[in-house]
Amino acid sequence: MSTAMHTRTSCRVCGSTSLDLLIDYGQMPLAGAFRAAGETGGETFPLRLWRCNRCTLMQVLDVVPPELILRSSSYASSATGALREHFAAMAPQIVGQSGAAGKLAVEFGCNDGVLMRPLIAAGAKAVGVDPGEVALQSSREQGWPLLQAYFTEATARQIASKYGKAQLITGNNVFAHADDVHSMVRGVTALLSDEGQFVFEVHYQGDLIGLVQFDTVYHEHLCYYSLRSLVELLQPYRLRIAGVKRIRTHSGSIRVTAVRDECAYPTAPRVEEMLREERSWDVPRFVNQVRLRRAALRKLVCDLKADERRVAAYGAAGRVTILLNYCELGGDCIDYVVDPSPQRVGRSVPGVGVPIVPPARFHETPPDYAIITAWNYEAEIVAEEGAFLANGGTFIIPLPEVRLRSGHRE
Repeated sequence: MSTAMHTRTSCRVCGSTSLDLLIDYGQMPLAGAFRAAGETGGETFPLRLWRCNRCTLMQVLDVVPPELILRSSSYASSATGALREHFAAMAPQIVGQSGAAGKLAVEFGCNDGVLMRPLIAAGAKAVGVDPGEVALQSSREQGWPLLQAYFTEATARQIASKYGKAQLITGNNVFAHADDVHSMVRGVTALLSDEGQFVFEVHYQGDLIGLVQFDTVYHEHLCYYSLRSLVELLQPYRLRIAGVKRIRTHSGSIRVTAVRDECAYPTAPRVEEMLREERSWDVPRFVNQVRLRRAALRKLVCDLKADERRVAAYGAAGRVTILLNYCELGGDCIDYVVDPSPQRVGRSVPGVGVPIVPPARFHETPPDYAIITAWNYEAEIVAEEGAFLANGGTFIIPLPEVRLRSGHRE
């Protein structure tokens, strides 16, 4: 495996070289590479968002070696209550829909077992595939089988030889991270039973455009899918998209059900409806809105600091790295970032060096303003931090539009 960054010159789904550059972020650190407190600098890489004119895939073509991504990541899905609830509800739905009760279900990118546990509870014979240490530790502690590897055709054949073909294959928010997405699809075709289902979730490009989510573009996320781009990806392998559903996770995703072309499972009308809707997307407007949001947030924060107001940020997910670096909001503008994660507290946001502190600091020495960098959890954060608003604090919501939220409004 190469340890050097490389830059693609063609679309990773359809191979077209007709690509439009949408946003150039400049040199950016890895979003999850939180550093020791007070450290700035560190390794940075070019970050640019492109869109394929043929299949419409949005993608980052500057590819950082996967081992560097894994080294910088300690992400555990179960740490987020909303994700635990989401996957707990998803498991019985997809096991029932696919007829996988009592049969083999394989999840690649299983992380800490947030979906594996409910799949097993729903009656599936579940096997996980994931190269990460978080998955290995979780499988040992929780007792579900794991193949610690990337999901490829070779991995799939290894599973098939040991367990047989899978009635259900699932991989959620995994396609976004792979440079070679075709290797995973070849794995699916090698492992899926004739009437089995491949059910997966991806961050939806329609929501990225509609909510101006420039902060969710980072090196760890290589692809931002439209339904059309997924059709282009699966068709060469005789896989048909039979169902699609929009869901709320990660500020807007889709759950896709794919089957073999000859499978009896019917194609839902919603698939063609969504493909028609995608033709009306206004991508140039999205690019312009990104510029406007960036300028508006930076001006607001700089004006507040000039007025000697204290400004903090709330939420240290990967989004905070991109938002603060791209908007050039460093320690001279932001006092600290508050986050409950023990893996992040005591560290700092890469690039800008803003320290990450526990909620106690926010409660003991509250700022005048706090940017909800985890703006996709605005409702939960506002409900939890009602005292901050009641005592005169104001939240800054950076996206989908820059706005203020004080205790005087609901």
